[in-house]
Amino acid sequence: MRRAGSLERRAIEDDDFSERCSTASKHEGTYEGTAGQVFSSATLVQRAQKKVLSKVASRGVVKHFVSDAATRLFDNLCTLLKCYYNKSVAEKVVKNIVKLVVKLSVVARGEHFAVEQQSQLAIVQRQVHHLCLTVLSFGKVAYSYDRNYLLTILDETHKKLLPLVTCCLSEKSRRRLDMIFEHLSKEQLLDSFFRVDGEHSALLSQVVSDLETLVDSNDL
Repeated sequence: MRRAGSLERRAIEDDDFSERCSTASKHEGTYEGTAGQVFSSATLVQRAQKKVLSKVASRGVVKHFVSDAATRLFDNLCTLLKCYYNKSVAEKVVKNIVKLVVKLSVVARGEHFAVEQQSQLAIVQRQVHHLCLTVLSFGKVAYSYDRNYLLTILDETHKKLLPLVTCCLSEKSRRRLDMIFEHLSKEQLLDSFFRVDGEHSALLSQVVSDLETLVDSNDL
């Protein structure tokens, strides 16, 4: 049992993920990424899971960590980020999100959290739920968007995730977390996304739909 736990912990901390998206068959929700490769969050999630699970000795860890609605949300987020950042940066942000989600899921579902960490996880889950409801509200109710309020929620989410990632994952994972929130908290990016009848209205509608699915299914 100790041997299995050690292997599982090393699998969580291992950050040797491939930084390029593998070429995949084109389907809805994919697009051409860096160097002509097709970027797909679903493909990335699958590869991240396989990378972690291939080193996990215990079979108590569940096979799937991310739902279809979540992968669609990641793809839409990447599309949005490409409007503000270049492709490589946009893809890197989403890759980092996927990696952290998968790794924290492995730790949580493998029951490796101590009591204090379980309490912190519950705090994080409530905060993420609050963030999603805030985005849903801004997306569904015209002119309800409040930039300062959303920036505050993003900052609080970052701060509540930080001790959990620092305690359970690697320093590289902590840097990934910082990078994610640095790039998601740009005022111009948020303003353009929530602008009423703006260029991202269709994308915002898709994000709202996926978030509603995640909230309704308690998949957060």
